[in-house]
Amino acid sequence: MIRNLLCLILLSLMLQSCAAVDNQFLYTLGTVTGSQAFSIDVVNGDVLVRNQNQIWLYSTFNAWQPRIEASFTSLYPIEDVNFQGGNYIYISSQEPTNIISSVDSLNQYGKIYFTRSLIGDRVTREGATLYVADRYRGIDIINIGSGGAQDLLANFSEKWGVRDFVAKYPYIYALNDFGLVTVDISNLSFPVSIATNYQINNATKLVQDGDILYVAAEKNLLVLSVRDVNRPTLINQFRLFDNIQALAIKDKRLFISQGRNGVKIFDISNPLKLEDLHTFYPPFPVYDIALENDFVYVAMGRDGWMIYEYR
Repeated sequence: MIRNLLCLILLSLMLQSCAAVDNQFLYTLGTVTGSQAFSIDVVNGDVLVRNQNQIWLYSTFNAWQPRIEASFTSLYPIEDVNFQGGNYIYISSQEPTNIISSVDSLNQYGKIYFTRSLIGDRVTREGATLYVADRYRGIDIINIGSGGAQDLLANFSEKWGVRDFVAKYPYIYALNDFGLVTVDISNLSFPVSIATNYQINNATKLVQDGDILYVAAEKNLLVLSVRDVNRPTLINQFRLFDNIQALAIKDKRLFISQGRNGVKIFDISNPLKLEDLHTFYPPFPVYDIALENDFVYVAMGRDGWMIYEYR
């Protein structure tokens, strides 16, 4: 009887583990050295990596041999970068007179990039609208048109130090020193705070998947529902082995970089029950992660960056 019971328990555990098996596989394509990648972004196969004072841009037309296209240096520390605009790079810094200079010694392959300096700590873009968060002035909403002119539409006076935010019309979700703030931007000229959730402690990173927010707070992954935007609600949480460095989402999979503990992949099809699919371990600590098509881009600080194929 006991033996049969143990067999049933073992079978149940095996079935549960099979349900969480990842049906996609990771293939290492290559490692790129010669640049410092503490942050990484990718748009249409162009990869931007950076440290506090320099930016490197690569083309991954051949994913096995990324090719450097350009580099820029910043006189003052770079707080954040937005690279969604194709050949426009928006660089946020706390120094109004910051000068971004091209590194002329690199081989050029015909691509031209234009840099724009902004005052702020965090920057993101949606279409022709740029959102710049500053710890002193709140969040500026700027119409950049095709990338040249900059027309300030409004400022949302969030005074509590925005740590991270996502802006997807018609809402901004921002993490400040106390928790989460929801801002209605249906009228871009008159942003209005409509909700807060101050049950979140030490939150630093935020990504959005539909009406679900995934928030990193040290070693804790918090899952919040914003289906009712007036009442953001904590619906799940998960504790990891190390502090969360970055979050990224694609195709209902959440990628979490954990420094020396590698990158963890969750199936988030059901946010009430996250499925731990896989953990992979690049050769060096992971500071940031970016996703595009079937590729995973991993930033490894002074040791460069890597490309994986995941399909």
